[in-house]
Amino acid sequence: MSITQGPVRVAKPRDLADWPVFVTLARLFWGCAALLTADMAGLIFFAHVLASADSGGRRSPWPSLWTPALQIAVGAVVLLGLYFAPGFRRLSRMARLALLGPLACAVPVFAVLWAYATAA
Repeated sequence: MSITQGPVRVAKPRDLADWPVFVTLARLFWGCAALLTADMAGLIFFAHVLASADSGGRRSPWPSLWTPALQIAVGAVVLLGLYFAPGFRRLSRMARLALLGPLACAVPVFAVLWAYATAA
């Protein structure tokens, strides 16, 4: 048995986008995420190309590059899902980007650590 309490009110997004701290934090975190992703991609690609060159050309580096690429893609899908989640939709755009920035920085770090942990 439920008691109705009237019409449901939808909360409006707060107007926090003009606060410079959110813009600064979003730029800082997403810039770090872009640099970490580029460094991770270059490092893993270079390591796999060297490993395939060491094997005398009998092995292609592309099959072993699928795992980091899939990890980055799954991380992007998770971040996109969080960005559009109902709880985050109440925040302003810059506040959402500032909150998701550290998670975006963690995705390439996890991909590099996973590659080193599973290397034999």
